[in-house]
Amino acid sequence: YISVKTTALAEACVVAKMAKLVEEAQNNKSKTQRYVDECAKYYTPGVCVVAACLAGIPAAMRVHDMEKWYHLALVVLVSACPCALILSTPVAAFCALSKAATSGLLVKGAEYLEILSTVKVICFDKTGTITKGEFSVSSFHPLIDNQKLLYWVSSIESKSSHPMA
Repeated sequence: YISVKTTALAEACVVAKMAKLVEEAQNNKSKTQRYVDECAKYYTPGVCVVAACLAGIPAAMRVHDMEKWYHLALVVLVSACPCALILSTPVAAFCALSKAATSGLLVKGAEYLEILSTVKVICFDKTGTITKGEFSVSSFHPLIDNQKLLYWVSSIESKSSHPMA
């Protein structure tokens, strides 16, 4: 038989932490989502008031062809419904964050996706010297003698503020 000893809770594993970060990213609203929500707060009741007026005012004035006015009020409600805008922004953000996560890219929120759309240049730390803090030279072939090389390298290094110096 096999004996297994756990040293940490399931929530402490890397996969669980990544899943939690993705979930938090999906719950944080972007600037665009907040703007759409703010507009919808006023737009939706406004549309309802306009539709109610289209149906109510002619009824109060005892207009004969009320069916036409009810139909017009219904057309306003259906055509001016902000559902497409209100539903599309969070769904698009959710899909983008999910796709990024399944592709191995962890994005902290939809707001960062919006910021990323404005980026013109990206630099990657291919060697890992900045992110890992490790620096190693795999091979080196000087074209001058070592003493002269050491002199020039130390002269240059003394004036450098680069972390690798």
